[in-house]
Amino acid sequence: MLNYRRPALPRVLTSAAIGLVLAVTGPAGLAHASATTAGSDGSQARAVCPPTPLWANTGGNDRELIQYDDTGDTLSTAPLVRDYGDIAFSPNGSTLYGVDFPGTAGSATLYTIDPITGAETAATPITGPLAAVTPTTAVNGLTSRADGMLIAGSFDSSQIFLIDPATGVSTLFPAAFPAGIVSAGDFITLDDGDILAFGTPDATSPSPVFRIRPDNSVIQIGTVPQTFGAAKSAGQVYAFASNGDINLLSSLPTTASTAALPVTTIEATGRGFYGATSTQDSGTCVTPAYTIAKKATPTVNVNEGDTVTYQVTVKNTGSTAASGDFTDDLSDVLDDATLVPGSVTSTTGTATVTGNTLAWTGTLAPGATAAVTYKVTVNTPDAGDRSLVNNAAPTAPGGSCTTTRACTVTIRVNKGEDCDKPGYGYGYGACMRKNQAATRH
Repeated sequence: MLNYRRPALPRVLTSAAIGLVLAVTGPAGLAHASATTAGSDGSQARAVCPPTPLWANTGGNDRELIQYDDTGDTLSTAPLVRDYGDIAFSPNGSTLYGVDFPGTAGSATLYTIDPITGAETAATPITGPLAAVTPTTAVNGLTSRADGMLIAGSFDSSQIFLIDPATGVSTLFPAAFPAGIVSAGDFITLDDGDILAFGTPDATSPSPVFRIRPDNSVIQIGTVPQTFGAAKSAGQVYAFASNGDINLLSSLPTTASTAALPVTTIEATGRGFYGATSTQDSGTCVTPAYTIAKKATPTVNVNEGDTVTYQVTVKNTGSTAASGDFTDDLSDVLDDATLVPGSVTSTTGTATVTGNTLAWTGTLAPGATAAVTYKVTVNTPDAGDRSLVNNAAPTAPGGSCTTTRACTVTIRVNKGEDCDKPGYGYGYGACMRKNQAATRH
C-alpha cells in the first residue's frame, strides 16, 4: 500500500475523532453486505471458508508479487513492473487488479496483473472523483466487493471511493474515514458483513482499524502496527505491516475502542509491503483447487537393468491462480534403482531432488497443467526389496489426488529370467508366468 518512506502527512488525529461512531451522508447502502450480516442486524452470517493463500506486493527496490500460505511460508514469487498502491482479486478470483502508486494529479490507472508472471495484461484509466484527488491520487487501499465493484482509498483523502473495473469510472463511497484519517491499509468484507478498514493519521503512527456497518456508520475498534495491506483466509484477517511483519489479528471487536488489538506475527519477512489481497477479501468463498496424478512406464513388472519413466501431472481445477506444489517420496524406489542423472524435467515450475524426495513448486493459471518427469534404472543386481513403491502428495492449499490410487505407483522387479532374450525353449507367456510366480514367492 503506502510507501512508508514517504514523509509524514501534515495531518493529526484529533481525540474527538478517535473511537467515535461517525455518521456519514449518502442514501446508498451496502446492499451486498446488509443481506448477509449477522447478530445485531438480525441477518445471517457468512459461513467460514476453507484456507486460501495470501498475496502481497512489495515495491521500491524490492518489487515483487508474493504468494504466502496462512503460516507465512512463501509459495511463489513473480517480478512486478511498477509500484502498486494495492492489489485485489475479483470476487471469483479470476482477475488480479493493481493501482499505480502514487499516480499524478488528475491521473490514476487500474491494471490487471497476471499472478503467474507479474506482467500487466490490461490498463484502464480511472476517472471521476478519485482521479481529482490532489496533489496525487495516491490510491493505497483496494478490494473487491461481492458485486464486483472495487472499494478504494487514498493517502491524500479521507474519502472512500468505488471503482467500476469495467470502465474505470469512480464514484464516492457512502462512507468515509473520520477527519484527519486517510487510507493506508485495505478494506476487508468480514464474515459478519461489516467492512474492515485500515487507516492512518500520518506515515509513521499505528493504523486505526474501523468497522463500516451496513448502515454506512463507521466505528473505530482499535489500532494495529502500521499496516499497508490486509488479506482474509478462513475468516481470519492478516495485516501486512510497514516493517515487513505479517500479523494475524487475534480478535475483531464489535464495540468502539482505541486500544491496541492483539496480533500474532506469523512471519517477519523484512519486505517492503505496499499491499495485500486474497480471493476471500470480498466475502466470497473462493479457494484454490488442484489435482495430481502419477503414472509409470512400464506399468507393472520390470527386470534388473530396465529403465522406468515416471510422470506426475498437476492440474489447476479451480477458478483462481493456485500453487500446485507436491512431493514424491522415492525412498522405496532408490533402494532398488538409481535416479538417471539429468532425467528430472518439468514443463513449468521447478523440480528438485533432495535426498530421497522429489519436490515440485509452481503456480498455475486456472485450467493449466504441469508435467514432471524423471527416470530410474533398476540396479543389477537388485539388493533391495525388489519392489518400487512411491507416493506423490500435494503440499499446497487445495491439493488432492485425482483418485484414491492416482498418486501411488507400485512396480515389481522380476526375480526370474529376462523373457525378452531369445533362446528359451518355452514361450514368452510361460516365461512371464514363471517369473511372476517367483516374484510372489
